[in-house]
Amino acid sequence: MRCILGLILMGSFAAACTTIPVPANYPDPDVENPGVLTEAQPLPTPPLAPRVQTPPPAPVEPPPEPVIEAPAPSGFAALPFWVDHNPRPALSAFVRGCETWGSADDTAYLNPNLPQYGTFGDWRLTCQSATVLESVQPSAADARQFFESWFVPVSLSTPTEADGLLTGYYEPEVDVRLSPTAEFSEPILAKPKSDAALKLPRAKVNANTSRVIAYGRPIDVFFLQIQGSGRLKYADGRILRAAYAANNGQPYRSIGGVLIRRGELTRDQASKQSIADWMARNGRSATRDLMNENPRYIYFTEQAIRPGEGPQGAMRVPLTGMGAIAVDPRYHPYGSLAWLETTLPTGPGDYRGQPTGLLVSAQDTGSAIKGPLRADLFFGSGDEAGDRAGVQKHRVKWTILLPRNIAGALTS
Repeated sequence: MRCILGLILMGSFAAACTTIPVPANYPDPDVENPGVLTEAQPLPTPPLAPRVQTPPPAPVEPPPEPVIEAPAPSGFAALPFWVDHNPRPALSAFVRGCETWGSADDTAYLNPNLPQYGTFGDWRLTCQSATVLESVQPSAADARQFFESWFVPVSLSTPTEADGLLTGYYEPEVDVRLSPTAEFSEPILAKPKSDAALKLPRAKVNANTSRVIAYGRPIDVFFLQIQGSGRLKYADGRILRAAYAANNGQPYRSIGGVLIRRGELTRDQASKQSIADWMARNGRSATRDLMNENPRYIYFTEQAIRPGEGPQGAMRVPLTGMGAIAVDPRYHPYGSLAWLETTLPTGPGDYRGQPTGLLVSAQDTGSAIKGPLRADLFFGSGDEAGDRAGVQKHRVKWTILLPRNIAGALTS
């Protein structure tokens, strides 16, 4: 193993290396609804998400805001928290991203509007070495040495901002039933077949406009739609993924922002837990009205889950908890790496958090993720990840990592 690691870590010294409505009308459980399965029927086995080997297309429009890039003064030694960081989640995420670059043209840029990130060929040897290293399950120290050997840290800022904002997201696990009950009354819907039904605003969507995948608690389904995917846990213990399928094209409006403008929450209080608490206090009718303030609606498709794999991000690879972020792809190509100096919660309800740093790969995006210094960290799956993601809202200082040959051209 050490011989393999030695060859990998020596590579850099060789030649160029490269929300969610409660529907207005619920179906009567006694009325036949052909779109609803009953508990007595077998649950179909959905397909696994395909492993796409082609990189997603880069955004056509150039980034509207200029950024400033400069090499870190003393390389990795100047990065706070780096010496004690465990970059293995980032290594795993990076390798999964490299899989989508396998059939890419070596002469093509990761993003034609971002030539400073180089071509797929510039990253090829780096990807190959990372893949070999991950296969031997390296220690945190070996993973750090790999990144130190192959990459150069490059600080990132804008003419007006030295840092940005880091929030968090996660994959919820939602208890569901195949038939509606008083508790499990909110349908999780598949993409409608008609364009007219697909475009309906949230307040007009109901279980008769599309096939019902399952029923969950209204609050749980709300956060499932906010996150864009989740794990559905059925009464018999089976777990399937509800993967993003489509949205209705309506504008997104934050219900947390609605509560802030009403004076019912402060800006610092607007977290997942505080919104859920508000819903529980104010009841079903007020919850319906609040959620209908956001006309955007998300539809899902069922997928089987490979062991240990998170949901697919915009890069079309499974996301790695604490190793992947959502970015604005106009500024950061999918698969690129960034060191984030920020504050992270140590547990549920920890709004203050602990200063730290972490290495991540850009593999997803979101409607609220705009600008070069904005990111959303994927915390993983389940309630614990959700409790931490829900209170993540802190400033973040960016340092991108570029293969040595690319960084040399950029900073020379």
